[in-house]
Amino acid sequence: MKRFAHRTGAGRKPSVLVVIAIVATFIVSGCGRSGPEHGRVSGTVTYNGKPVPKGTISFQAVDPKGRNATGAIEPDGSYTLQTEEPGDGAQLGDYRVAISAREDEVLDYIPTKPIPPKRLVPAKYESPETSELKATVKSGKNDIPFDLK
Repeated sequence: MKRFAHRTGAGRKPSVLVVIAIVATFIVSGCGRSGPEHGRVSGTVTYNGKPVPKGTISFQAVDPKGRNATGAIEPDGSYTLQTEEPGDGAQLGDYRVAISAREDEVLDYIPTKPIPPKRLVPAKYESPETSELKATVKSGKNDIPFDLK
């Protein structure tokens, strides 16, 4: 009976290759994004019902341990947030929101002085403290539109 057990490997110590395969499985399964969970966030920004054609949108985390997220506003008013890399979204949680949208600066060459850029949305929206805009990011895909007045 001992010979049969020996030939089938019963009672043997695992080989080095088996141990390496098991360790590699745990390492590979642990790879990927670490840290807090993110939700994908996109939406549109409109002012008086019309798309805001350019600017930035910023989500400021209410939780002091949270991370902020930002996105560029596209010509059709759409945006997609990122925290670290394009399209990665924002950490789950509550945010105060700021939106800044201005025309490009114009230079007046006679005399040479810059003309302040025209705001595309009221100044109050440029700060999360005055905008009164809020958002909650949940797991999965989040469509969060802002219709400014």
